[in-house]
Amino acid sequence: MPCSIQHASQLSGLSSHVIRIWERRYNALSPSRTDTNRRMYCDEAIKRLKLLRVLTENGHRIGGVAKLGTEQLEELVKKIPAETMAVPAGDLEMPEQFVNAAIAASKKYDSDLLRRLLLQARRQLGQRGMLHQVICPLIVQIGESWQHGNLRPSHEHIATAVIRELLLTPVPGSQVATHAPELVVATPAGELHELGAMIVAATARDLGWRVTYMGPNLPVEEIAACALARQATAVALSVVYPEGCPVIQEKLRRMRELLPPAMALIVGGRAAAGYKEKLTDADIRWVGCLHGLDNELLQIRK
Repeated sequence: MPCSIQHASQLSGLSSHVIRIWERRYNALSPSRTDTNRRMYCDEAIKRLKLLRVLTENGHRIGGVAKLGTEQLEELVKKIPAETMAVPAGDLEMPEQFVNAAIAASKKYDSDLLRRLLLQARRQLGQRGMLHQVICPLIVQIGESWQHGNLRPSHEHIATAVIRELLLTPVPGSQVATHAPELVVATPAGELHELGAMIVAATARDLGWRVTYMGPNLPVEEIAACALARQATAVALSVVYPEGCPVIQEKLRRMRELLPPAMALIVGGRAAAGYKEKLTDADIRWVGCLHGLDNELLQIRK
């Protein structure tokens, strides 16, 4: 049964704009027309669109495959190695499927596909589900794969750039109350890894906080100056590397001293546990995971 371009878009996983471009510019298919000149797509056309989507998401240029017959397209799809095949976002359901597909997209340097995968994960799992179940496991797997030589540094940079873009972009339609508490997020000088801090900023926004994100590698005096000027409710610092560094330890202590007692200081990240053991006398809220951060942010707001 022929269907409209809107329905063809839903069935194929391609936007209506892409379908029109592939028709007009590459003659990928020729839909029938109604008396009112509306495009109508048969089952064969939908099949071709799906095959073309898979091929282009796995490295083929649309100009090189658009005019091939459907059987030829099917043969090309069969030749894509299963371990490297980028799974279309619309076919994914479980968080681990999104993580695996994101790793595959990173290995192919396909930032557009990686971006679509993460946006689809957010649509299906929600912002919190995407952060907890996809972004965090993805960052861990990327780090481990890079350390074991399964990912090139350039793969890691592609993934980090897309994740950074997504985390720093507020969810469309989200709003923060005018009098919502404010959180200042940064990493202290010497701490260059900022993905953890960006995750903190994203999850705080999702919990209704106003967020001022300052980025990585800042002197604690500058972070404190911002927090005081903004009259923030809390400051959150991420510490990932180095671990057990006396300099970072003293910076955390100094950070606490610069803030008024009523302004909460939250410290998290992979290296946080080691500093917690040495700063037991400091009024610092230590978090070891996103769930712990959620609890602290909710507790502070009470």
